[in-house]
Amino acid sequence: MNQDTKIVFIHRGYRWYLPYALYQANFASPNSEVVLIGDNSNFKGIQIEPLDKIQSEKIQKFKQCYSHRSTNKESFELFCWLRWFYLLEYMYQNKVSSVLHLDSDVLLYSSIEEISNCYGHLNWECGLSIPKQDSNSFTWSASGHISYWTITALEDFCNLTIASFSEREYLEKYQKKWDWHLSQNKPGGICDMTTLYLFWEANQNRIINMAKSKQSNVFDHNMNIASNYENPQYITESGIKKVHFVNGHPFLVPINQTEALDRAHALHFQGGAKRYIRDFYTGPSFPGKTYADTLFFLQSIKAKLP
Repeated sequence: MNQDTKIVFIHRGYRWYLPYALYQANFASPNSEVVLIGDNSNFKGIQIEPLDKIQSEKIQKFKQCYSHRSTNKESFELFCWLRWFYLLEYMYQNKVSSVLHLDSDVLLYSSIEEISNCYGHLNWECGLSIPKQDSNSFTWSASGHISYWTITALEDFCNLTIASFSEREYLEKYQKKWDWHLSQNKPGGICDMTTLYLFWEANQNRIINMAKSKQSNVFDHNMNIASNYENPQYITESGIKKVHFVNGHPFLVPINQTEALDRAHALHFQGGAKRYIRDFYTGPSFPGKTYADTLFFLQSIKAKLP
């Protein structure tokens, strides 16, 4: 990870937690450019890249070969894959060599310089969050909610994604996993995390597992659960991972309390944990905060209605 790595979010529409994620990243890494690839957005101090202006032959090719195998909506799953093509095209157009990609429910607490210093001894082209799993199972899951990409690694992943929907070797793997979901009545199916797992499986020498603790440094996989790489790995409290803040930096508490606390460079408030984002935000106030908070409270009230 080099010093000019950009921090990039990809998000359609507006959600109350989006500005919290953007301004937390801006606060945590003040020397870095924070970019939102999105639509109809205007956030002071954040570079906006309009989603509708990002098109490429790769994007069109993927849309043509994609076939849906999931219990989730096709539009949702399709966008989850397309975002990686949007990110790649953004990097091409702006001559960006590397990015730290964050989902819009992730809060960043370390600068690019700090992360680079902590992981600088490692040779990596890509970073993904991959819980321990049996390769013979049908879990096949690697997450890019917090991920690091060089342009070469992302290009290779996008090429693999297209190949996986057109070449027999991958199509058979997808079908076997999808058949398992159907036979076991399990939700889910084939998603971008499946393809990310296949990419990791074939490129382990190039990819760092960000869910693994490395010299007491880690990136949170999911605040809702005690697992990260191991299951369980960290103590939970009130339904989410227990967090200690030291000088503005969050630390996770290992199940084995004889081990040192792990510094979490980012926390992932997936699903129901989003309601804690306001509590864990450590940055300054920002334009539009009152509006975001109003939406949060209205959503909270609506959720409690019978």
